[in-house]
Formats: sequence, structure tokens, C-alpha cells
Amino acid sequence: MSSASSRGSDDRGAFAALGLNTRDGPIMIVAAPDSVLAEAGAMKPRPSFASTLLTAEPAARLVWWPERRHFDPQTLARLHWLIGAGGGQAWLVLDEAEEESPSEAEFLGALRGAGLASGPPRDVGGGERAFPVAPVG
Repeated sequence: MSSASSRGSDDRGAFAALGLNTRDGPIMIVAAPDSVLAEAGAMKPRPSFASTLLTAEPAARLVWWPERRHFDPQTLARLHWLIGAGGGQAWLVLDEAEEESPSEAEFLGALRGAGLASGPPRDVGGGERAFPVAPVG
């Protein structure tokens, strides 16, 4: 069981907390915990799923649960491209209680180096915080 499988969200669910549903357009979910996969599986139509950002496809909305090891220049360049090609929005969900999740400081520093910026975070429950991410300029 991966560490991402143990991460959860509140009773409303991560998508409900972010105000996301597939009726408003496609959602690409990347490296989500099991609780989120169950929530997404109940949506009609269902979101798209990817195990890593490198296998994700552009979508109007992307939600990624990154691990610290994925905050390298190539992966963040891929995130930048996915956001631009999808023409929408991206949320990165961090859980500082999870050892593989980057800290907020690591996250913000990595974004600066990748030409990305984050808006104010939103609590999604279970200790997780979702940060909206967009290209700079």
C-alpha cells in the first residue's frame, strides 16, 4: 500500500470541498489516495485518472497529490504544460502529516523555479490543503 493510499479527506470529500464536479467539464486526477478514488468513482461522468503526472493528460481541471520526490524540474515543466494545454486550473493537494508529501515551503519554492505560482490554499479535510496553481504571467 502506498502512502498516498492512506491519505484521506473530510466527510464531504476533496472534490466537494474544492467545488469540483464532472458536470462542469473533465477532471484529471493524479496520484490520488483511495478515499478520493472512491469519491471520483461515484461521479457521472467519471474523471480521468493517472498514477503520475508524467502519464496525465491535459484537462480543464487537474488535481494532483504530489510526493516530494516528484518536485523535480522535468515533472514541474510537465505540470506547467498540462495546465496550459488544458486551458483550465490545477490544484495540488499537500498533507504535511504525510512524510512523502512536500511541505508548503518546499512546494512554494519548487513552483517559483518552474514558472508557476499558487493562490491561497483551501482546507479539504483530513489535514490536507489544496493549493490552486497557475503559470506566472
